[in-house]
Amino acid sequence: MISLRHLHAVTKECKCSKRLLQDLYRRGGHDAHGARFGRVFAFPCSGPLGCLAGARRFYVDSIDRTVSVQTLTDPMEVLAFMDRHNDANTRTFEASLRSLGRLSVGEHYKAVVEDNRFHAILSTLASRLEDCDATMLSKISDATARFRSSTPELADLAQRLAEVARQREDTFSPRNLANVAMALSMRGVRDVPTVEFIRNEALKLMDDLEPAHCIMLLEAFRRWGVFDRQLVDLLVERMSDEVDRFTTRDLVDALAVISRLGLARGFLLRRLCGLAFENLRQFSARELAKMCYSLARLRFLAQSNVDDLVEAMRPEMERLVGSQISEFALAMVNARHQLDTARILAAQYVDSIGGIPKMSGGSLIDYAWSLVALDLVREFENDFSEALKETFTRNPPQNRTPLLKLFDVICALELEYKDLNIPVASSWKAACDDADRYEMDRLESSRLHNEVMMRFDQLRGSSNGVRWKLQMQRNSSCGPYRVDMLDQETKLAVDLEIVSWPTARHVKHRLLEAQGYRMVNLQYWDWRRARTEEDQNLFLEREVTRVLESNPLPASEKLIE
Repeated sequence: MISLRHLHAVTKECKCSKRLLQDLYRRGGHDAHGARFGRVFAFPCSGPLGCLAGARRFYVDSIDRTVSVQTLTDPMEVLAFMDRHNDANTRTFEASLRSLGRLSVGEHYKAVVEDNRFHAILSTLASRLEDCDATMLSKISDATARFRSSTPELADLAQRLAEVARQREDTFSPRNLANVAMALSMRGVRDVPTVEFIRNEALKLMDDLEPAHCIMLLEAFRRWGVFDRQLVDLLVERMSDEVDRFTTRDLVDALAVISRLGLARGFLLRRLCGLAFENLRQFSARELAKMCYSLARLRFLAQSNVDDLVEAMRPEMERLVGSQISEFALAMVNARHQLDTARILAAQYVDSIGGIPKMSGGSLIDYAWSLVALDLVREFENDFSEALKETFTRNPPQNRTPLLKLFDVICALELEYKDLNIPVASSWKAACDDADRYEMDRLESSRLHNEVMMRFDQLRGSSNGVRWKLQMQRNSSCGPYRVDMLDQETKLAVDLEIVSWPTARHVKHRLLEAQGYRMVNLQYWDWRRARTEEDQNLFLEREVTRVLESNPLPASEKLIE
């Protein structure tokens, strides 16, 4: 028995009859180029084809080894198997690396990545990369991405993969290119030549990219910290053109990466939301929770949408665990009419396997912020305290998103929940202050904020018989926070609820209103619907007047002469 692929290669070397090879293709139903490889024939290996016996044994042994590696369920068994068969082909080594990435979880992870046999697998693969085609490079890249965190050895292999991949110009398919880009970004390979190579290849393949490929490329460039407007615009346009080809997974992943990037692309979002809400029953509870949170971050979730999502999620809600619960979209949109559901999820979170001590740091911060946002701290005091105490025993992350959420929580501890006496580690407080200051300073160059500031310079109005004109200052201190704009005399503060800000502003505004500030929250999508300067002026005047009428100015404040 021998594969036609190997038969073709061997007959070339032993100069066997081409007519015999074509006859075998006809017998197997193949076209002239052998388009259906893989079928195996019984063939008498005699005469000039006697050399096929060795090829047959090699082929069968290779397949057996690959299958054997894929069926092993213990990572140590995989390492032992590859140590015994260190002469295996590249496909078997790739399969072993993929299996190790899948099996190395929990207590097994450290044992595997520190094992010399694991290092030998990585070293062997690195030495064979030059001989790999684009497809095999893609598979090896994807296998390296299966490990939950990087190691120096994995990083070295990924860097070598990047160097070899750059030599394969015009050979990657859309799928292979997306796999390589995603894997390299996950392993921290971000040198300029590699990023530029992926960008150029993506532009060449743009017309052939499927939704999943576009999503992976967007996520890869996000991880690299590179925002290439031309590439992003083309990928978004491609996704808009192919929206009818989205699977449920594509849709959930697309909304997730768009929300993380803070892409305010209304046309694409409307089409994706239309597709999602027409087929809510096709999604699992986990997918619904993830989609709900992504739309909340994009400020693209109406109260009626929340109710639809909760109703679709309800039959499988008990299956949600850990971070699937803690990313409370209900808290992001301040859905207080769904407090009963929020209470169920809050209790379910702490009952997850392992409880609070086993949760990730980001998950614990999400949980604490959600309780503060929905004003449920008093109902879950013990769990809230335990989550924060567990958080403060760990080191602050580099990611500013959880730090911004924790900044809200720390402010709430200082202003609303002093009696809980939860000590805040100084390192965490400093990290949260720095994160808030950094993100606020970034908004100094925001074109949107400059637009609003220009409108305020011309804005006048009246409320309760008092005429006003505001003197707004950018990025001003306001209690424990900083706000986008502040009129010091009237204590009227304005924040823009933009899609790139990771937390909703209602926690901040609740705390500042208790300090005597008048808070105006301008929604991004409402502002964008005001197309002309006149519409923008009317919109701002309406929002300011609404706040001033509910919290009137004394007659002595801001009278226009």
